[in-house]
Amino acid sequence: MSEKILERLAINNFNYRRWSFDYFLRSVKELGLHNIELCGCHPHFTIFEAEKFPVEEFAAKIKDAGITVTAIEPEQNFLPINIAAVNPYLREQSIRQLRFFIENAKVFDCDKVVIYPGKAFVDHPHSQGWMYARESVKELCKIAEDNGVTLLMTPVSSFVSDLMTDTKTAKRMLDEVGADNLMVCANTSIPGYVGETLETYFEVFGNRIGLVQMADAVEDCDQLAWGEGNVNLKEQMDILEKFGYEGPVTMELLMEEYAEDPHKIHADSLEYMKKNS
Repeated sequence: MSEKILERLAINNFNYRRWSFDYFLRSVKELGLHNIELCGCHPHFTIFEAEKFPVEEFAAKIKDAGITVTAIEPEQNFLPINIAAVNPYLREQSIRQLRFFIENAKVFDCDKVVIYPGKAFVDHPHSQGWMYARESVKELCKIAEDNGVTLLMTPVSSFVSDLMTDTKTAKRMLDEVGADNLMVCANTSIPGYVGETLETYFEVFGNRIGLVQMADAVEDCDQLAWGEGNVNLKEQMDILEKFGYEGPVTMELLMEEYAEDPHKIHADSLEYMKKNS
C-alpha cells in the first residue's frame, strides 16, 4: 500500500460498538492511523444517547487524540432511519436525525456526511419509494448546503434496498436532485453484486466520488476482513492510482462477529493491506 493511501486510510467505529469510544481511539492510535470515519451509532454518537448530546466535548476528545474525522456516516440500517419511508412521520423523523449529523459536522472539522437511499416496500410501486427518497435527498442537500457539507450517496446491495444498487441508479439520483453538494460514496463490496467494478464507478462519476470504502468480499457476503474473501486488493489500489483519486479511503469491515475483537480484526487487515497492495 502506498504511503499516500496509508496516510489517508481510516477505520470506522461501528465494529467497536461493544467497546467504549475511548478504547476505539486508543485502537486507532495503536494501529498507527490518524483518520476515522465516524459512525453515528449507539452507544458512541447518536441523538438517542442523551437529551442533548455533548458534541463539542466529543469532538474535542477526538482532536486531542490527534485524529481527523474524514467523513461522518450515520447508521441507517439498524436505527429507525428511512428517507424513503411511506410513513410521512418516519420520513420526517429520519431527516431530523440526519440533520443532527449534518449540522454538527463542522464541530468535527468535517465536511462529508454519508447517506443511504432508504428502503421502499417491496409490494408498493418502485416509483413511490424513489420519489420519497429523491425529495428527502433534495431537502437534506439544502440543509447540507447551509452547513458547508457535501452529502455522499452510497449505492447498496439489493438485500439492503432495491432503490439504488448500481452506478445507473446512483447517477439518476444525482441528476434528478441536481445539487452541487451531492456526490457519491463508492463501497467496493457493492459493484460485484451487479456486474460492475470500482473502475465502473470512476468511469461514471470521476471526481464526484468523495469517499471510497474498501473491504474484502465473496460472492454472497461483503465487507469482510482482508484475507477472508477473494477481492484482488492490488487491482483496487491500482484503480485508485489510475484515476488519480486523492480523497479519503476507509477500511470498512462490518461483520457482526468482528465486534468481539475489533482491534485484532483491523490490525490483521491493515497488515494484509500493507503486504498485498
